[in-house]
Amino acid sequence: MISAFAAMLIAFAVLTLFGFPLSFAMLLACITYFFVAGEPFYLVAQQFFNGMDIFTIMAIPFFMLAGDLMVASGTADKLLRFAQLLVGRVRGGTGYVNIVASMLFGGCSGSSVADIAALGRMQVSMMEKSGFSREFSAALTISTSIKGAIIPPSIPIVLVGAVTGTSIGGMLIGGLVPGLLVAIAMAVAVFFTTRRAGILSLPRKTWRQALRIVLESLPFLAMPGIILGGILSGVFTPTEASAAAVGWGFILLMVSSRGRPDLAVLWRVFVRSGTLAGAVLMLTGASNVFSWVLASEQVPALIAETIFAITENPILVLLIINIFLLIWGLFMDMLPAIFIVLPILMPLSVEIGVDPVHFGVMATFNLVIGLITPPYGTALFTGAIVLNMPIERIVGHMWPFFLAALAVLMLITYVPETVLFLPRMMGLL
Repeated sequence: MISAFAAMLIAFAVLTLFGFPLSFAMLLACITYFFVAGEPFYLVAQQFFNGMDIFTIMAIPFFMLAGDLMVASGTADKLLRFAQLLVGRVRGGTGYVNIVASMLFGGCSGSSVADIAALGRMQVSMMEKSGFSREFSAALTISTSIKGAIIPPSIPIVLVGAVTGTSIGGMLIGGLVPGLLVAIAMAVAVFFTTRRAGILSLPRKTWRQALRIVLESLPFLAMPGIILGGILSGVFTPTEASAAAVGWGFILLMVSSRGRPDLAVLWRVFVRSGTLAGAVLMLTGASNVFSWVLASEQVPALIAETIFAITENPILVLLIINIFLLIWGLFMDMLPAIFIVLPILMPLSVEIGVDPVHFGVMATFNLVIGLITPPYGTALFTGAIVLNMPIERIVGHMWPFFLAALAVLMLITYVPETVLFLPRMMGLL
C-alpha cells in the first residue's frame, strides 16, 4: 500500500502539473496525506492559520502597497532623472543610470517585477538614444532589477524571515552590501562594453536644472531613509516601518496629484496590492501545513544525512546548496523555494555553523538570480512582455550580468562579513 507521504508527493506533483495555484496544490496534497495517514483534519486548519498568525508577515502587504503607491505618485520618472544627474555625464552614462535608477527604485518597491514594469521602457529608450543596442539595453534593464529584490525593503527577504523565523531586520540590513556589490559588478560589465563602443553620455545640466531635479527627488528618496532609518534607530520594527512607508507613499500620491488623486488609479492600487498580499498569505498558511508534514516525516533530517554522507565540509555543503538553488531557479519560481525548501535548508546551515542571517541573505540572493535565468525567470518574462521583445533576443546579451551576479553570490557565500558586518555594527545580531 502506498505511504501517506508518497501519496502527498504524487498529489502535489499532479496538481502542480495541471496548473493549480501553488497554495491550493500544497493544501490539497496535505489533505491527501492526512486522509491516507488517518490524521485528524482539524490539524490542517490549525497549522494553516498558525502559519499566517505571524506579526512580521504583516510587513509584506504594507511593503507591496507602499511600492504601488510610489509608482502611482510618479516615483519612477523622478528617480530616473536623479540617476541621470548623478552618473549620466560619464562615458556610457545611460548604462550606469539604469543601474543606479534600479537601485533607488528597489529601495522603494522591494520588487524586481515592479522595477521592470515602472522603469523598463524609459530605461531602454534612454539607452538606445545614447548608442546602446536595444537587446543589450533590455538585458541590462532586466538584470539590474534583481537589486530591487535584495536591498531593503526586499519583499523576498521579509518572506524568508517570516517563514524561517530569522531576524528580518538583520537580513534587510544585511542585504545592503550584496545589493551594492551586484550594482558595482554590473557597472564593471557595462564599462567593458562601452569601452569598445561609441556610446554617448547625457548632456550636462545647468545648476538650476540640477537643483530642481534634486529638490523634486528628495521626497521620493526619503522612502528608503524612512524604512532603514526607522529600523536602525530602533524607532520602528520592520513591520512598523512598512506601515510608515505606506503613510509616506500616500502623502506623496496626494501631493503629486495636488490633493485630487485619480480614484480609479487608487482603487487599482489597493486591489492589486490586496490581491498579491492575499496570495502570499495563502501561500504562507499552506506552506506551514506542508512544512509540518515534512517535519513529521523527518524529511529535513533525511536531507541533512544525505548531504553529510557526501561531505561535512561547510565550504562544499554551501556549494551544494548554491548549485541546488541555482538549478531550482532555472525551472521553478522563487516562492515555492522560500516556503518549502528554505525551512528545510536553514537548520542544515545552522548545523554546519553558518549564521542564519548570513544564510538567509545568501539563499535569497541565489533565488533572486533565478528571476533572470531562462527558461522560467519571472523577471525575464516580465521584461520581454513590457519591452515587447522575444526572450531569445535578450538572453544572449545577459551572460555578463549573470556572471557578475554569480561572482557576488560566491563572494557573499564565502565571506560572511559582507552580509553580517552592517547588522552587527547596528546591534541587530
